[in-house]
Amino acid sequence: MTILIPQDLRPQNRRRSKRILSRVPVIVRLRDAGKQSLAEKTEAIIVNDHGALILLAATVKVNQIIRIENPNVREELLCRVTSVGPTFMGKTQVGIEFIVPTPGFWKVPAKPKESKDSESARNGKKEPVGATKVEVGSAAKK
Repeated sequence: MTILIPQDLRPQNRRRSKRILSRVPVIVRLRDAGKQSLAEKTEAIIVNDHGALILLAATVKVNQIIRIENPNVREELLCRVTSVGPTFMGKTQVGIEFIVPTPGFWKVPAKPKESKDSESARNGKKEPVGATKVEVGSAAKK
């Protein structure tokens, strides 16, 4: 008998911290191949406590060390490039990880409070499609 491991539990799919889809402005500082210092204003599009996926016009290589600044909190961290993905409209998707994990670096706002409708749906209480609530004793308007 063969036991299949669920996709989420395979080692390559495990995450050290939860990914959050959020556009966070960043300033990336690095040295190019000619040892020139570069600074690029861009954004992180997916963030977590251990790194991010950023969009970058500058060319980088896997294992290259770069610095990321979050101008919202004026903090800067050393990072390592972990992956270089596809390029679209002059920007490349670059995966980075913090040299030292830093929870709270992104200062992503907490989830908004759930409404009663979403709470009812989560609890399994669903209204039939097309149903309308009518109070007892009220006359239907035509």
